[in-house]
Amino acid sequence: MENNKIYRKVVEYIRENDLISPGDTIVEGISGGADSVCLFLILEEYKKEVDFNTVAVHVHHGIRKKTADRDQKFVEELCASRNVELKSFKKDIPLICKITRESEEECGRRIRYELFDEVCTLYENAKIAVAHHMNDQAETVLFRIIRGSGIKGLAGMEAKRNNIIRPLLCLKRDEIEEFLSDIGQDYRIDETNGTLEYSRNYIRKKIMPKIESMRKNAVEHINALSGEASEINAYMEKKASELLEEASREADSRYITKGLTEKYKADILADAEPILLRFAVRALIAKADVPLKDVSRTHVESLCDLISNPAGGQISLPRMVTVVKESGIVYVKPPEGFDGQIREIPEVKTVRSEETVRSEEAVRSEETVRTKQQSPAADNTGADQSLYKFYMQVTGEGDYALPDGSVITCRVLNEFDRNSIPEDICTKWMDYAKMSDDLCLRTRKTGDYLVINKKGNEGNLKNYMINEKIPKSERDDIPLLASGSKIYWVVGHRISEDVKVSEDTKVVIEFSYKRAHEGAEDG
Repeated sequence: MENNKIYRKVVEYIRENDLISPGDTIVEGISGGADSVCLFLILEEYKKEVDFNTVAVHVHHGIRKKTADRDQKFVEELCASRNVELKSFKKDIPLICKITRESEEECGRRIRYELFDEVCTLYENAKIAVAHHMNDQAETVLFRIIRGSGIKGLAGMEAKRNNIIRPLLCLKRDEIEEFLSDIGQDYRIDETNGTLEYSRNYIRKKIMPKIESMRKNAVEHINALSGEASEINAYMEKKASELLEEASREADSRYITKGLTEKYKADILADAEPILLRFAVRALIAKADVPLKDVSRTHVESLCDLISNPAGGQISLPRMVTVVKESGIVYVKPPEGFDGQIREIPEVKTVRSEETVRSEEAVRSEETVRTKQQSPAADNTGADQSLYKFYMQVTGEGDYALPDGSVITCRVLNEFDRNSIPEDICTKWMDYAKMSDDLCLRTRKTGDYLVINKKGNEGNLKNYMINEKIPKSERDDIPLLASGSKIYWVVGHRISEDVKVSEDTKVVIEFSYKRAHEGAEDG
């Protein structure tokens, strides 16, 4: 079997995703069907290459009576033939469903995983292996789309999640059947797989065949989409977590509460892009121990509206959870013992003497007169300088003094070493040929953007500053190298991706930034 192409494909997938390590105990679910028998045999063969243990688990659901008894006997004989320990369980799923009011499909799945977890507690380094494959993944994605899922639902099932592994997600159903046929292994067929009463079976028997008749590689394409959605979801969840952390820090520093352990500053959340706010809201709900499968789009949109609107209020979620917005913060209402006392910490203002105030006003008046004498309201590019805290054109090489005493120096380098590109955040090299002629140094305005990746995608400057956790109080003072609304350098931070030095760069333009306090000891 070790030279079998399908076996090698699964082994490669296991190694790529780090699913099994030496010393693991793999608790493998086996029903007797083609998928679980294929998984069982491949893992038994793989044990010859890697030192790990296997324990088989079979669950008799009490639904198909005699055929289920025959399935159990088949599994017992298969495990005995390979000297694999088998743990069999019998549960009356129809009776349990009457009590819990679940569907047989949902109840059976829940019971199986509870039993898998129970067996795992008996062994060290235990993992649960289930036999989901590419067709299952495609059916899952379609099922979630129909149910109204978001990006997270499109991500489908993962190769590894917590202690659950899915080694067969790289195979299609016909590859599994081909594998078993090649080695002459029979398997059991569950007649309930043919009934259309179960939603999954309807997708499998009615919808997927029509889709595959339209496009031969439909299953592979749906799986590829699921993989991309998984990457997008992971990135957005990371950003949402960072946003919640920022909103939590701001709330902790600005508000005093009694009996409330976690809270979020509402305007921090409301300032985020709508898509990021939705991810943050889902993360907030998940932190409140509400299963996301119970959360609808309406719940998410309602909570986003509550956060974005000035007024306070509350939203009721499943599991008797309530999210409240009041006094500028958002929090999950504790079940009991919270008296609602929320107090904002007042800002401490500096007390200045009348003499200091008069002196500052005189300086400002003098600077205003000098500015009006030396600089027109708009430069020759038509830019309205009154929009900015400061604005100056970059007319060539030289030093440009900023209002706070900092200096930005511009140099053109006809000779340079590509291996010596500065990594200092205060010195940046850019491709001179890719820069506009109408460069300026200024502060930010609405609509500013920068190129954020090699594909040329543009990102909003405000979002970049939020993601970089630049304090709100500092954002209007950060110098920017710009042309129109395009930002080439957020001084002290990143440059636009499209002007980075490359193998084709002939001439470099260098900008270096020296803060006002640097060199103060030298006068």
